[in-house]
Amino acid sequence: MEIIIAGAGSVGFNLAKTLSVEHNIVLIDKNKETLNRISESLDIMPLYGHVENPEVYQNLLDKHYDIFISVTNSDEANLFATLMADDILNVNKKIIRLHNTYFSKSSIAERLGIDEVIFPYTTTAQSVKLLLDFPKANNVKNFRFLPHKLISIYVKQSTIHSVKEINSQQQVVVGIERDKSFFVPNDEELLEEGDLIYLFGSDENICSLSQELNQKSPQKISKIAIFGANTLGVEIAKVFLETKSDVKIVEKDETLCREATEILKNRATIIHSRYIADTIYNEENVKHADLIISTSRSDEENIIRCLEAKEYNIPKTIAINNDTNFYDLMHKLGIVTIRGPKTMTYYGILERIFSNETIRERHYCGARGSIFMRKVTFVSQKETIPIEEQESRLFLVRGGAIVPFNEPQLLNVGDIIILFTPTNGAQKVKNWMQTL
Repeated sequence: MEIIIAGAGSVGFNLAKTLSVEHNIVLIDKNKETLNRISESLDIMPLYGHVENPEVYQNLLDKHYDIFISVTNSDEANLFATLMADDILNVNKKIIRLHNTYFSKSSIAERLGIDEVIFPYTTTAQSVKLLLDFPKANNVKNFRFLPHKLISIYVKQSTIHSVKEINSQQQVVVGIERDKSFFVPNDEELLEEGDLIYLFGSDENICSLSQELNQKSPQKISKIAIFGANTLGVEIAKVFLETKSDVKIVEKDETLCREATEILKNRATIIHSRYIADTIYNEENVKHADLIISTSRSDEENIIRCLEAKEYNIPKTIAINNDTNFYDLMHKLGIVTIRGPKTMTYYGILERIFSNETIRERHYCGARGSIFMRKVTFVSQKETIPIEEQESRLFLVRGGAIVPFNEPQLLNVGDIIILFTPTNGAQKVKNWMQTL
């Protein structure tokens, strides 16, 4: 594909790094030094200039482009860049990132003909909110085609000892993270204390099952403490306040404290503190929280805040993960990890690039696992032969039931084919899914 990326910050760079392996990439940025450094390590076409400047795009009139992506740190620049690309270039699909949550409630993207918009702060906050319904879960994912969920949960003092005891038409185990490695297990796999397992199934069944798999995590989350009154911290506070939860925000910047108080209309307790642990947990009663969330842009700071919380026996801790290099460390320390705005944007854009209305692609376990879904929209007179791939699990979701797809069979309109596989072998199964 021919792809233009406007913005060479961390998200733009990582997108270019991933996509340039198989696609032709044009990377636009106003920082010439940054572009030169990136072009030395990646096979891309660097284009120096301001993304809002129409003259920049005059250099790209010689061909048709499949996708235009704008991920600068300015919402205004992203919107203008998309307008310029739409007016000057021949582009099939436009994807942008917008930080301002106002735009998520407006029709501006639709009016400007933008195909996909990533709202990283809102999406990250909603990801955290899902944990209220699954208090023992590590992470929760929704699906566009299905009412089912994918949750990850640690095995702690479990009364269940094997994958076979879990798998049924209501739920299945589709991944295990153990000792820093990830694999998709078969029915005979035994569970080990400390495994992080991935369950796919209906809400009610998974919620009930999680009580047996993990008897140490809290049964309910109602008192939340958020470290950071930055944009993300405030967005997370908003979604928790919608559920009538008791929310406290701890922030060392007095200006951010005042702004958070105004935005949240005094519905949350704002604590101005220099992050002295004893003062925060004892004098401010944060020690009674069910859940601690650290929202700093620094993963190191988020890890420290969560480790402090563990010392005060807080039942659950969440660290926002901004750098994928810290993912393994957070998991090893038993800290729940939620994608931060930058990683959320990166993965969200990749999933939108490689998905369409028929086939959806998602990632889990820090992108070590991939999910491919295809909705059956027509009846074939021939049986469909399943792919033979030992490290993958293939299912049909039919009438709400999860059925192993191991034998050739006729597919019905409305069936969902869903495949779970390690990402390092995903291309083969992806090619098979596209041929159906």
